[in-house]
Amino acid sequence: MIEIVAVILIVLVAFLIVFLMYRAARSYDAGSHATFITTKQGDFYGALRAPMTIWDPRIKVLRDRHAPDLTIMTVDAGGSYYEKSLVNRRTGEISLRVHTCAPRPFVTRTSDKRSLVIKPKVSFQLDVDRIQIPTQMETFGTTLGSRIENLFDNAIGEHEDQDVFAKQREIEARVLRELMQIENPADPSQATGMPMGIKFYDAMFSYEPLVKELNRDPSNGPMAYDSEHLDDIVDMLEKANPATIETLMRMLELQTKQNIVQMLCKSGGLVAFTASELGLSERTVERASNGANIMKPAAQTVHAINGGVAADPVAGPVAAPVDAATAYYNLGAPKSAQPPKGN
Repeated sequence: MIEIVAVILIVLVAFLIVFLMYRAARSYDAGSHATFITTKQGDFYGALRAPMTIWDPRIKVLRDRHAPDLTIMTVDAGGSYYEKSLVNRRTGEISLRVHTCAPRPFVTRTSDKRSLVIKPKVSFQLDVDRIQIPTQMETFGTTLGSRIENLFDNAIGEHEDQDVFAKQREIEARVLRELMQIENPADPSQATGMPMGIKFYDAMFSYEPLVKELNRDPSNGPMAYDSEHLDDIVDMLEKANPATIETLMRMLELQTKQNIVQMLCKSGGLVAFTASELGLSERTVERASNGANIMKPAAQTVHAINGGVAADPVAGPVAAPVDAATAYYNLGAPKSAQPPKGN
């Protein structure tokens, strides 16, 4: 009799241990923070919404190699981009928290052909009521990132460069509205894209001008500007003040002359320039056949008095100022030093 009771106790203890082990293995902590995808005989059965134990052995939770692949591109506090998984493949837990998808920066062009580097960010959450949609997608993160980039590219491309900052909130609101319309179209028969089973809460972006290196090809001219940089200059000057444009053109002229002088001096030969050729004097210079430079005297202000010519009575008998270039050329050619003759 004692042996029978002992056997029964052992069986009950073994059954209790198996029961506790089965319960621990089949209990899932689901809720508002996470869910689990279940299948029954290979078909989608549902998503767990509360902590529970699955007693039916025919119902299985997708995990390990059967777990869905839900990864997104995001950025950390230091600005480094990395891929983040929304699924714990070992347990099959799928996060339902709000996440931030931050595709890598991309280049877009505004309506006035200016290039900007865009850094978008979108806050979203997986919709547990449509969780079967993202879990059946092969490239969830790539599709989401491409959609965000495309919508921001279209919205920013409709504005000029100087208007992007003023209308930044308007652009962000438009992108958010379009993302929400794709997920929940007002008219399902006129959907603008494939729903991904997610909820969107915010869309934002930052931007900076695209810094392009100058093309140093000599065929582009002394300023070494290629066609893209010239387009940027034209766009900048289109709405500038005429006085500003005149000053800038004068600076470009002086820069061009300086570049020409530098290139000629690198040739290794002797190069002579007049002050007028370098833009340092407004007096004209005539070159004689023997190569000597002859500078014309400056025109003086005169007044006709009874058929004669006299100096300006207001200015008085003050000598006309001598131009620095004229004084230099009046010195003549330098004389070579001769050694003293011996007795």
